[in-house]
Amino acid sequence: MAKVVFENVSLRIPIFNKRLFSLKKLTDFSNNLVGVKKGSENGNLYSEILSNINFEVKDNDTVGIMGHNGCGKTTLLKVISGVYHPEIGKVHIEGDISPFLNVHAITKPDATGYENIKIFWLYFDKSTELKILIQKVEEFSELEEYLNFPIKTYSSGMLTRLFFAILMNIKSDIAAIDEGISTGDENFKKKAGAELDKYLSEKKIKFFASHDLNFVEKYCNRLFLMKKGTLEVFNDIQAGLDYFRNKYYQEN
Repeated sequence: MAKVVFENVSLRIPIFNKRLFSLKKLTDFSNNLVGVKKGSENGNLYSEILSNINFEVKDNDTVGIMGHNGCGKTTLLKVISGVYHPEIGKVHIEGDISPFLNVHAITKPDATGYENIKIFWLYFDKSTELKILIQKVEEFSELEEYLNFPIKTYSSGMLTRLFFAILMNIKSDIAAIDEGISTGDENFKKKAGAELDKYLSEKKIKFFASHDLNFVEKYCNRLFLMKKGTLEVFNDIQAGLDYFRNKYYQEN
């Protein structure tokens, strides 16, 4: 069984020491900070990126996370994945997580496709034999001899093929994926569609931060709507999408 539980979770990001700035500069800067609210402690300014987040997600849940840019979607995924550890509230995780949040932060541009497969293997999933993972990526990506080249020479489509092929073969109970899954050109999308369905069926819990309403409607059964660091949970995906379409963007 897999489970993700947040109890009154808030995350504050320190910005700078306010004594170093004039009142006008401080006011102008703080008004443009991302987050639901700003404050200061011991002379240091902070922005509360996540504010009092509460939810419980269990087996067979596929959660779409939507909201404006800068609303906290990626930050929420980073807390779920253990990248950030909030000082306020409690986070309880049962199960292994594959966090695909920013694959470019993990990859090495000067390393070959094969070497980057090994990097992902070391980072995410050493329970699978490296030889087996490489074979699966070779077959699915169809990159052939290009896997011997540094990935800095790849086109965006080739990078998508490599990352998608790796992602589909990483074992875990929980997947946390930022901005959905890009699957490249039309021919590759047809092939990737069936593999994505299989991948989702094997994960106990899935989180997708996305702007794609069609993707969320097709794959998700719950919707998290975020706004300025706050979270509203919809257990009825259609009700959540209707609210998002008809009301969410019109509110200040």
